[in-house]
Amino acid sequence: MEPIVQQFFDYQQLKSLTPFGTGHINDTYRLEIMEAGKPQSWLLQRLNHQVFRQPEAVMHNIRLVAQHLATLPYPLKVLAPRPTLSGQWLHHDEAGNYWRVFPFFKNTKTHERVETAAQAHESAWAFGAFAKALDSLDASQLQPTIPSFHDGEKRLADFLNVLENAVPQRLAETRGEVDTILSNQLIFKQIANLQLPQRAIHHDTKINNLLFDAITGKAACVIDLDTVMPGIILSDFGDLVRTSASLADEDEADLSKIAFRQPIYEALLEGFRSEMGDLLSPEERSALPLAGPWLTLMQAIRFIGDYLAGDIYYKVKYPTHNLVRGRNQLALFEQMG
Repeated sequence: MEPIVQQFFDYQQLKSLTPFGTGHINDTYRLEIMEAGKPQSWLLQRLNHQVFRQPEAVMHNIRLVAQHLATLPYPLKVLAPRPTLSGQWLHHDEAGNYWRVFPFFKNTKTHERVETAAQAHESAWAFGAFAKALDSLDASQLQPTIPSFHDGEKRLADFLNVLENAVPQRLAETRGEVDTILSNQLIFKQIANLQLPQRAIHHDTKINNLLFDAITGKAACVIDLDTVMPGIILSDFGDLVRTSASLADEDEADLSKIAFRQPIYEALLEGFRSEMGDLLSPEERSALPLAGPWLTLMQAIRFIGDYLAGDIYYKVKYPTHNLVRGRNQLALFEQMG
């Protein structure tokens, strides 16, 4: 991989290049080099162009966001990409892969799940601060990196198409789950009819997409900006609720362990409103309680739909993995009330 590193750096020594992080989409490496006589740490990443089919659009958005944040009194570190020596933001290698480089922030750490209300508040505050800073960015300048990513009506339409061509055995196995989805489908039209404003938002607000200061425990940097694109604010708050308020991970097969943690939800709401509250329209504010159920049912549709289609999108570790995930999300949805 040294020829790839050489596209980005004029260095004296490549000290190490090791796999880094737990991401499921892109391949990330921690890079240690000697540059200009000083040790430097960076992140080298292969962008998964099977998921992000327009890599240049992804980097366009990330550069635009980084440049915008750098002009503001933004309270967090900015994840700004480093160009190649020839001034490009991606290196396209002979094998067809796309590579990029980001700063490595020392003395930071990530969390895989929310354990306390304080963590929930801090993560919601950080994603709220990110959305607040992007409020002054014209969202139309951003390109959709995954078209219709959180379009509930489009996800439902795709799901209905999958039902018509589903693997028969799997369709019979999921009849209860399909009925639950169809009986609750009106939430997608309800949200669409609100016609909430398009904003520049993150779209993937899991706590592991935040770096925390290893000493203070405070949020340090919003990362994983590949899905930053136009969308409604319910996407960011809804994914905070879906991924943080559940007592169990989305892979948990024992549905008796699924519980909606109301104190965590209250901390998320308070943290997010502390930054975004004054910027939200009356319609956005009143719709926030619907964000969690809306996004969770949408994710259930995606998991169950992929199971019915034969597991063609999500990586699975065993044959019923997507079914387990879908049932998990439906159980969480029903607990949200």
